[in-house]
Amino acid sequence: MNNRQNDKATKIAIIGSVLIAGILIFTTLWMGSRAKTENEEAVRKVSLLYLDELAGRREQVVENNLKGRIRDLQVAVEIMEDDDLSDIEHLQAYQARMKRLYVLDKFAFVDTDGLIYTSLGQQNNIDDYDFDYKTISQPEISIVNLGTHQKKVIIAIPVSKLLEDKKLVACFMEIDMKEMLNGISMDSGPEDSTFCNIYTRDGIALTDMILGGLAEEDNLIEAMGNAEFEDGYTFERFKNQFQSGERSEVSFTYNGIKETLSFIPIDNTNWQ
Repeated sequence: MNNRQNDKATKIAIIGSVLIAGILIFTTLWMGSRAKTENEEAVRKVSLLYLDELAGRREQVVENNLKGRIRDLQVAVEIMEDDDLSDIEHLQAYQARMKRLYVLDKFAFVDTDGLIYTSLGQQNNIDDYDFDYKTISQPEISIVNLGTHQKKVIIAIPVSKLLEDKKLVACFMEIDMKEMLNGISMDSGPEDSTFCNIYTRDGIALTDMILGGLAEEDNLIEAMGNAEFEDGYTFERFKNQFQSGERSEVSFTYNGIKETLSFIPIDNTNWQ
């Protein structure tokens, strides 16, 4: 009788030990998995904060650069003397000096008929430019030759000057994109794993490089249309946020490579 009771007790003890061991193993694995998940989430949050901060700093550099260019243009117009507007030759000489001083492709004026005055002569291609010389009332920033590799930044302001019998109503500077972005690093990190670029809200890269050179497409939005998005992100959400000029981020896989894109609008432009 005692032997039966002992055997039963032993079996119960063994079963209990196995159950306890199983519970401990399961708990250990579950805690380990949870700790790993929480650690990965913490690392992800730090990475997103880093990318957002990096994007914000680059945005500030570009914004300050644009503001500085606007001030340069305003000063260049303000310091003009009557002699500089006495005739075409004097105006062109002044324009040539401003081009050299500010490293510009053009320092131009537009009259009420839409005729463009440059240091090299007159142009009648005002329709190639996005600003409206008839209604401009404050500084405007745009791009000419957007669909080419010869993109130029245009900064235009309203003016009121007389050149002989013509009224000049707008002045603009035309800057080569490389000159505009001079001093703004487009990559960072010891192995260039982090890239910075400027895009229009339609997805056109101002440096002609999509996703740090990873993408085969010529447009960021088209490239993202071929990406696989992580949970919580979708192409439509990204597209709507990007084109609306929102500040956000998106994680995805493109051509087998996992990436995270953090984007922020640049004030007074349609750039991201």
